[in-house]
Amino acid sequence: MSSAYGKIDRPKEYNSSKLESLLPIESPSKSNQIVSVHSLAAIQSQLFASSRLKSYLRTLLNIEIEAGNTYPQKFLLDESQFENYFLSGDVFIVLNGGKNVSKDLENNLEENVLGTFYIKPNFPGRCSHICNAGFITASAHRNRGIGKIMALAYLQIAPLLGYKASMFNLVFANNIASIRLWRSLGFQEIGRVPNAGLLIKDKKMINEAEEEYVDAIMFYYSFT
Repeated sequence: MSSAYGKIDRPKEYNSSKLESLLPIESPSKSNQIVSVHSLAAIQSQLFASSRLKSYLRTLLNIEIEAGNTYPQKFLLDESQFENYFLSGDVFIVLNGGKNVSKDLENNLEENVLGTFYIKPNFPGRCSHICNAGFITASAHRNRGIGKIMALAYLQIAPLLGYKASMFNLVFANNIASIRLWRSLGFQEIGRVPNAGLLIKDKKMINEAEEEYVDAIMFYYSFT
């Protein structure tokens, strides 16, 4: 798994049997529609052409990168860059419906895939018990509680992967929905990075770009 420190592994205390028993996780959305959280690896094992799913997940991330409110990358990721970044850890997806995966999944990804998130070490070696995660709710499925469903699943899954705590390094101060969510779940604000994110605002009238910096909040949560 890659990070700012290079390729690193998750902690050794990986409880695969408990994780397999936990997944998939069924939850009701705000409209009481059943959705489910699955391991991407498990989904891929059931598909004949999982490259279409991976490509769609990359599209979701690139939409977020272009929006500039959540991820620090400035440029869109190609296939290799996406795999090295988002797919380098354990990845999970939220699907429409219950635990049984629809045979039509890849024929209608926009309707079936509601969100996705990764979990991977935030630091190497003696600090690898602290994980990091990145979350994406598909824009067509926002305001349905999908973000909270992923967050609650994360709190269950991460400890089973051997992690003792979670740390989010850069939650941009203009990402109000994320900040509200992590505060509501009891995450501690352990720091603030001034002017961490560079935002670009287009000035259409004069065809120039205005640069603006935004602070980032660091969040911490102990699983023990």
